[in-house]
Parts: sequence; C-alpha cells; structure tokens
Amino acid sequence: MVLVGVIGCGKDPVDSAFNPNFMMGDWLARSQVVTSVADPQVLADLTALGAVYTLSVQPPGRYTAISEGFGPAIAEFGNLTVDGPNVVFTPQFGGQSLALWEQVGDSIILVSEIDFDVNLDGTPGAATLRRVLIPK
Repeated sequence: MVLVGVIGCGKDPVDSAFNPNFMMGDWLARSQVVTSVADPQVLADLTALGAVYTLSVQPPGRYTAISEGFGPAIAEFGNLTVDGPNVVFTPQFGGQSLALWEQVGDSIILVSEIDFDVNLDGTPGAATLRRVLIPK
C-alpha cells in the first residue's frame, strides 16, 4: 500500500509535508483494524469490538489521545509533528511513535506498525494498525 500525503507547492509556508495544521481539531476513529504482519488474513476490527479512539490536536501540535473499550480508558498527552509521510507522536511519557498518513476528503488515515496479539494466543506479534479518523 502506498500512502501519499497532501503536499503544498511553491512558497506555501503551510506545507503539510512538515506542518501539523491539517491535523488540528477533534477526531474520532471511524475504523480501527489491526492486521497481523505474519498472516494478513488474521485481523481484528477493534471498532466493531467496541473500541473508541479520539484524538484532539491543538496548536502548535499538542495532542490528547483517548482509547476506550477494553478495560479502563487510556489517555496519552504529547506533541504531534509531521515529517514528510509520517505523523510523529511524542508522548509526555513513553517512546515516540510514527504513523504514515493520507488525507482523503475530510478523513485522515493513519497506518502504524505495532505489537499486538491479533490471534489471541497470548503472544504479541508484529501488526499493522490502520485508523480512519473523521472530524468529530
């Protein structure tokens, strides 16, 4: 899958290839699907299972992400930047994470590599998380 971001041209100072402005606002995950890297036929539709993900991005890139649905809600706070094809999440606590981004109409699609127990065998494995965010 090739993901292409929306890139400004000329001397546009708001070039979204390096500017998080296109992510500003409140977002809701319409879809969250985790797919096993080892076996792409093995996947979990987290949204269908009741998971809810919201993302709020404020200037100059401060974000709050909230995941709900499996146990207590998890909140993450930090800074969001854009580095070409990647949205970079830098939480206050924990390590940085990357997501390839694509803007399709009003939606933003984020694709990340994660460790997740997709086949529920008790062992997390390499997986891809694809979130489709819509304006809230």
